[in-house]
Amino acid sequence: MINLKKVSLLAVIGAMLVPAAYAADTEYHDVVHDVRGNVVTSTDGNCVITQWESKTDECGGAPIAKRDVRSRLTKEQRTVYFDFNKSTLNAHEKAKLDSLSKIIIESKQVENVDIVGYADMIGTQSYNKKLSMKRAQTVKAYLAAKGLKTRNVHVEGLGEADSVTHCDPKQDRKDLIACLAADRRVEIELNVKQ
Repeated sequence: MINLKKVSLLAVIGAMLVPAAYAADTEYHDVVHDVRGNVVTSTDGNCVITQWESKTDECGGAPIAKRDVRSRLTKEQRTVYFDFNKSTLNAHEKAKLDSLSKIIIESKQVENVDIVGYADMIGTQSYNKKLSMKRAQTVKAYLAAKGLKTRNVHVEGLGEADSVTHCDPKQDRKDLIACLAADRRVEIELNVKQ
């Protein structure tokens, strides 16, 4: 009789726990609740939210749009600069690529990556095209060493195309090289799942 009571009691407790476990799975984790279960708001009346996302926002009831990984990165964070006539990375640009590679690898949204190299207008077009490709290959190799799958990477060198500077080609060579610094770059574009 005692065993039957224990079994019955365990069955009742189990039946009570199943809905609680189900409710825990469906609970919203994107807003902060106080000890009474009320949604916590700031002095401005806005909901206090956590870093965890959910499909709905208890404060507004509207679906939360999943942040596109591209919106978290500025163009500057996706651009690597090179010294004049060089295709090697300096310490600052390596640090930038370290951060970027971590974001790309951790993101489930990124399907593939386009790496496009550029050069300034000093030198011949054919030389600059080769140099820009070499810069793009350098970035690809660095990202691959950090764990980026290279089968999802497209590399291109566009040479002098798409200049972002407005420099007078007649100025002193040293000043011209300094003025053209922003053209010596590699841009990294992230193509995400729609």
